[in-house]
Amino acid sequence: MMPPEEEGREEGLEEPRASPPTLAEAPASNGVGPPVTKIQRTVEILRVLQKHQFFQLLRELNQAQPQRTVGRTEVQFPKEAPRRVRMMLQDMGPTFIKVGQLLGTRPDLVPREFANEFKKLYDQTTPNPFPEVREVVEEELGKPIEEVFDSFDEQPVASASIGQVHFATLKTGERVAVKVQHPGIEERIALDFEILEPIVAFIERVFAGSRIWQPKAHLEELRTMLGKELDYSYEAHNHQRVYQNFRNYPGVKIPQIHWDYSGKRVLTLEYIDGIKLEDLDEGGIPHLDGESVARVITEAMGKQIFEDRIFHADPSPGNLLILDSHTVAFLDFGAVGIVTRRRAERVLGLLGGFMRDDLDMVAQNIIELTTKTGEFDPAAFRTDLERIMEFHEQERASAANPRMLDMIIDIAEQHNMLLPPDFMLITRSLFQFEGMCRRLDPNYELVEVLGPSLQEMLFRRYTDPSRQKDAMIDIGIQTAELIKAAPGRVNNILRKLDQDELAMNLHLQGMDAYQESQHRNVLRASTAGIAGAVILAAGIIIGLGQSGDLLRFGLVATIVVLLWLFGLLWMNGDT
Repeated sequence: MMPPEEEGREEGLEEPRASPPTLAEAPASNGVGPPVTKIQRTVEILRVLQKHQFFQLLRELNQAQPQRTVGRTEVQFPKEAPRRVRMMLQDMGPTFIKVGQLLGTRPDLVPREFANEFKKLYDQTTPNPFPEVREVVEEELGKPIEEVFDSFDEQPVASASIGQVHFATLKTGERVAVKVQHPGIEERIALDFEILEPIVAFIERVFAGSRIWQPKAHLEELRTMLGKELDYSYEAHNHQRVYQNFRNYPGVKIPQIHWDYSGKRVLTLEYIDGIKLEDLDEGGIPHLDGESVARVITEAMGKQIFEDRIFHADPSPGNLLILDSHTVAFLDFGAVGIVTRRRAERVLGLLGGFMRDDLDMVAQNIIELTTKTGEFDPAAFRTDLERIMEFHEQERASAANPRMLDMIIDIAEQHNMLLPPDFMLITRSLFQFEGMCRRLDPNYELVEVLGPSLQEMLFRRYTDPSRQKDAMIDIGIQTAELIKAAPGRVNNILRKLDQDELAMNLHLQGMDAYQESQHRNVLRASTAGIAGAVILAAGIIIGLGQSGDLLRFGLVATIVVLLWLFGLLWMNGDT
């Protein structure tokens, strides 16, 4: 497999995974035994469903009574229902564990009781025997294992639902970590989806309450995500992008990929030795400056999310190594989040708004982040948002705090606003890294540590010369929205005048000449300001070598200036 060229990718999300336990805590089977038929697998699933009394549980969930709370309607589920569903998913194997893990990151799709319970799912499994691993490696690389590796540890260091990791040494003497996919896992997951499709269709058809969760649509979303996770070349592409982003960045180490020894089912990476965060005693960090390490992790995550827009979405302690007090390494990019520039800027603006205690900034960025699903009242939304701001000011909680996130989700639902999946993934990642950083530094506060980086990013966002063209586009969009809204606003003013709602009129003798003089002064000053702004913007475009855009900019600027002057003259003529 050859390294991919760096290129832009559409917005997408890779599914994050829960933190696995040690191998000693792994279940007895990895769920990827000998090939089975669809009938055999269906029987296996039905036995698990029967064991956990699935259909009785489904009836209980369907009969759950909604209760009205402050600002929203909540459904009161049986107390043990979330745990029963989690245990059932655990027993059904890798595909169903992945379903639960995905839902555990989406409190906007499932009740928070279920989302919190699904976070406890783990995908640590018993590894495949070495002869099966050898077969996969040799099939994928097209050579006997002895021709590629000088040594290959038969005992894996980790085994998850998709694959397992072995340490090895190349013929060149380089120590590497080799990620090998479980034999038969792709076929088993494909079979599970064939079985799941009619089950989910039945549930959506018979149990009307399930339709609000759109189970069929989300099943397809999960199929796409797992398809990417089953292709290590896709993971390698994302890994390489992150490697390039941090290639010259002090404080962060990303292992290199050995492309000649990697493929769809095998991924060979540079071996990195360090201290695992999960191995540190709580509160005891010998020979390390925990505060410094926490700052490096925080700044690295800020760069990944808000500058590079591709970030590590599986922030478990096992995927982070501490090399020294000023250097960390990120491992395993099987789960990443990818966001568009505009979405990243909205989340950055939201965090900046909380940092500044700026209600207007928070409100505007939430509005721009969400999709409207019904009627929306901006004034009522701002009133409700003040409760979140009060909680934030009192607790100094970041937007990644679960209580803050719950409050944001509640208000969004109440006002017919749908938050995007990547917002959930970003806040989840920040929250989990926040927890890890507090292990390193008991006094750690995400907002305080991330604050300077956010300020710098916001400053660059508005001053970077390469963004001036985008700024002009934003101005054009806002101007178009203003023009579009103008007729409605004028009609509203005329209606109020007709109904004497704006009947107050103040006329002072001798003020006419003064008013005319003031109007002329305002017109001159405003015209000079607009002209100066247009000249400055044109100069920036020319200075950036974008002369080809000058004509289009001039046309847009002329229209804006003419409309503005017309408005001023119209108001002047009415006085």
